[in-house]
Amino acid sequence: MMTRNHARIILLTAGLIWGFGFIANKFILDNGWDDSQLLFVRFFSATVSIFIIFFKKTIKSDIDTIKIGLFLGVFLFLGFFFQTWGLEETTPSKNALITAGYIIALPIIIYIFERKLMGLKSFLAALVTFFGIVIITVNFNEINQPINIGDSLTFIGAIFWGLHLYLLGKYAKFKDPIQLMAYQLLMVSFLSFIAMMIKAGFPSVNYRDWDSLKVLLSGIGIGFFASFVGFVFQSVGQRYTHASEAAILISTESVFGPIFAIIFHFDIFSIKLLFGMILVFMGIMLSEVDVLQVFKKIKKRKNVIRSS
Repeated sequence: MMTRNHARIILLTAGLIWGFGFIANKFILDNGWDDSQLLFVRFFSATVSIFIIFFKKTIKSDIDTIKIGLFLGVFLFLGFFFQTWGLEETTPSKNALITAGYIIALPIIIYIFERKLMGLKSFLAALVTFFGIVIITVNFNEINQPINIGDSLTFIGAIFWGLHLYLLGKYAKFKDPIQLMAYQLLMVSFLSFIAMMIKAGFPSVNYRDWDSLKVLLSGIGIGFFASFVGFVFQSVGQRYTHASEAAILISTESVFGPIFAIIFHFDIFSIKLLFGMILVFMGIMLSEVDVLQVFKKIKKRKNVIRSS
């Protein structure tokens, strides 16, 4: 029986998987692949994986689930597409900063669609997590540059990330999360294929050269783990928790990414990174613990001790 605590662990695991995905992405792009080629190989291998492993389940999907899955896949693709397009026109730090804004955008999206304000606890948790991610990902020397088209494109991507999180959380409550994710991955594969053919064509792979083959295998591997396992975990996890909490938990990819980069000797550990990590985990704790209730209990105990 899946519980909310299980869902939290699953969402954190998705964040960890995506954090490791940063390393694989860096390796593939550094070896000459275009981002559209990476996107297609990732999602095509993820699509093949989910339809093979969950064949009996996916083949029984009803028309309504298929339509919803394909619909959600458009938002998932657009989040990736505008983020990577924006990265080509702006600095990595500004791209990371604006992308992380989906955590702040989500409460606004929830209010627009449901006319429901996020609770103070969840809002503070989102704010603390956002600032933690900013400290981890942003090179503040680059932020002073004027706003450009890349920043605007990245912002559009962040809105689509927020919309996808909200809509997935809504539909996953009454639709099978595996079936739902299968058709999302299928739609992203289809749209990524179109983008790849327009932009770069098929990636060039020399099957007799191990270095070239290693890049392809890395793309397939990240597709299986980051796009198949990671997004299935997100879909299952969001079935048993609310969107704002899910956004905070999966945003830990921004913490795990630099940790793995340090482990694999790409980056150097810094106090800035440590401080950002502390803020992100404080945000997670704020989202899971009712701080006001804790203070009330502590105050009540103190009063009991004094009166005795």
